[in-house]
Amino acid sequence: MKPPRLFAAQRGRLLGWIICSTLVQAAAFAVVAIATRNVFVALHAGTGLPVFSILSVSLAGACAALTQVMFRNLAEHLGQDYARDVRLSLFDHASRSDQKDLDQRRMGYHILRFTGDLTALTGWPGLGLPRLVQAAILLPASTAVLIYLDPQFVWVALCVILPSALWVALTQRKLLHAHRHLRKHRARLAADVTERLPVAPKLAAMGRRKVERNILERRATEVMQAARFCRRLSETRKSIPGLSAAFAASAIMLLGSLNGFPTSTIAAALAALGLMIRPLRNLTSSTDQAAKFRAAHSNLTRALQRPLAPKGDRKARLHQKPQSVELTPVEGPALKLAAGESAVVPASLIDEIENVLTGSSVTKDFSLKLGGKDVVELTPGSLRRSVGIVTENPLILKGSLRRAITLGLRPRPSDAAILQTAEKLGLKDTLSEIGGLDFRLTERGTNVKADHRLAISILRLALQQPGLILIKDAALLRSFESAEHFQQSLRS
Repeated sequence: MKPPRLFAAQRGRLLGWIICSTLVQAAAFAVVAIATRNVFVALHAGTGLPVFSILSVSLAGACAALTQVMFRNLAEHLGQDYARDVRLSLFDHASRSDQKDLDQRRMGYHILRFTGDLTALTGWPGLGLPRLVQAAILLPASTAVLIYLDPQFVWVALCVILPSALWVALTQRKLLHAHRHLRKHRARLAADVTERLPVAPKLAAMGRRKVERNILERRATEVMQAARFCRRLSETRKSIPGLSAAFAASAIMLLGSLNGFPTSTIAAALAALGLMIRPLRNLTSSTDQAAKFRAAHSNLTRALQRPLAPKGDRKARLHQKPQSVELTPVEGPALKLAAGESAVVPASLIDEIENVLTGSSVTKDFSLKLGGKDVVELTPGSLRRSVGIVTENPLILKGSLRRAITLGLRPRPSDAAILQTAEKLGLKDTLSEIGGLDFRLTERGTNVKADHRLAISILRLALQQPGLILIKDAALLRSFESAEHFQQSLRS
C-alpha cells in the first residue's frame, strides 16, 4: 500500500482556498502600509484629517484579521482531512496483514503511528504548508510595497530575506536528521513503555522494578537530549528573521535620514518591514514542520509497504451446515473428520489453526480444507459464518455485554433472542451475574472473570450456529458449570 496523496480528493480545493485567502491578506497588508503613508503625509502637510486613509487602515486591518481566521480554519481542515486518511490507511493495512506479521511488531510502534507520527503528518499540511504558501505570497507583496515607497528599499528587503533563506537552506538537512533521530528514540521509548506498563506489578514481583525503571530512564534521557537538540536548532533558525529585521529597521532609518525621505515614507517602510517579519518566521517554522513530516512520512511509507496477507482466489463459499475437515500437516499424519465428528489436534497448532480459520493468516506448516474446499479459497464471509471458536479470551471490544455477545454476527440478534438462547444453555443466571446486557465491559473483558468470558464465547457461538467449532482448551469446558448444556447444544 502507498500513503494517501497529500492533495487527493477535497484537499486540492482546500489548498486553492488557502491561496485565495492569503492573496486577500497580502492586498490588505499593502493597503495598510500605503494608507499609513498617506495619513503621515496629510498630518505633515496640515491638510486636515485624512478620513478615507484612516478608514482604509481600519477596514484593511479588520479584513486581514478575519482572513487569518479563515486561513487557519482551512489549514486545520486540510491537516485533519489528511490525518483521517492516514488513520484509515493504517487500519486498512493492519486488517489486511498477516496476523503473524503483526504479532512480530512491538505494540509501541503500532501506537506511535497513530500518535507521534500522526501529529507530525498533520502538522505539515495543517500548518507548515499553508504558512509556506502564506510566506511565498506575503514576502513578495511586502517587498513590492517597499520598492513602491522607494526603490532603494530593495536592499533593505534583501538584507531581511537573504540571511533567513540562506540559514534555512544550510540547516535543513541537519534538522531532518535531528528529527529522524528523535523519532527513532521516541519509538523505542514508546515500545518499551507499552510492553512493560500492563505487566508492571508482575515485573515488580520478580524483583525487576529498579532494573526496568533504569531502562525506561535511559530511554527517556535519550529522547530528552534529542528533543533539546531539535528545539535548539529550530529556535535558532526562528531567531534569524528577528535579528535581520532589527538591522533592516536601522537601515531604513539611516537611508531615510541620508536621502532626506519624508517621515511618512520612513513610517510606511517600517510598517511594511513589520509585515515581513511574521511570514519570515512562518517560513522557518514551516520548514521545521516539513522536516518532521518527511521523517514521519518515511516511517509511514515503510509501515504501509510491509507485506499483506496473500489474497488468493477467495471466491468459494460454504453452506450453513456442519462441515468436514481435512488437516494435512507438513510433518505427521493427516486428520480427516466427517461432518459432526470431533478430534483433538496438537496444541502446538491450535493458534495457527485459529488464525487460518479466521482468515487472518496463512501458513506453510499445514493445509486445511473445509467441506472439501481449501480455506485460502473461501470468502471471508463464509469463514466468519462457518467457523466458531470457544475460548476464555474471545475478541471483546470496550462496550456493552450485548455488543460483546453479538460481535461479528449478521444480522445482529435481538435481546429476546440472546436471552432465549442463554436460558436454553443455562447461562441466563451468568448474564445476570455479569450485570445484564447493558453492563459495560473494558477492553478484552478484563473487568469480568475468565468463566464469564468463556460464557460470552459460548453464547456468541450458539447464536452464530457455525458449521465448525474449534475449542481451544477442552479443560475449560470441563470446569465450566454449563458444559453439559453446551455439549447438548453441540450435539444438536
